[in-house]
Amino acid sequence: MKVLSIAVTLVALTAMVLPAAGPADTPPTDTTKPSRLLAHTGFAGTSETTISGIVVDKKGKPIVDVAVKLYMGGLLLDETLTSSDGGFELVQLIDYAKDVTIDMWFVPPGEDLVMENVLLKESTVAVQHGLYSKCVQRVRLDPITDFVVKLLDLETRTDTLRRSDCMG
Repeated sequence: MKVLSIAVTLVALTAMVLPAAGPADTPPTDTTKPSRLLAHTGFAGTSETTISGIVVDKKGKPIVDVAVKLYMGGLLLDETLTSSDGGFELVQLIDYAKDVTIDMWFVPPGEDLVMENVLLKESTVAVQHGLYSKCVQRVRLDPITDFVVKLLDLETRTDTLRRSDCMG
């Protein structure tokens, strides 16, 4: 009886800590398509992951106090601010086998620059429904992920999107 009680308690605790599914994480209704796509990484299972980099302006100068936000399945997982050299670092346990979208937002401290979204991992549902434009920057998520993000003013960003055929 005690073993059953412990098992029920563990199931209840597990249900409480599982993240809520967002609209992008609902199961697909079309069963003719594969239910899972291969992950965009060669790693499986949970691993301590360091995501770091630098945020710069269009001239390559570091930007201080940019809000760096890490989302998993649409839920905020972690956040930090860039340092005086524009650098950031987040360390999280990531389950690479989990079919979930992982992305980051870079929000500048003022209104003169446009925030930027970087996609680290795309869920099967997000791929099947084309939720992310080809114009969203993508970075391969590995246990050590390092990249540069360039924040631009609205005019430069619009011009860049137009030249990349990302505007209608």
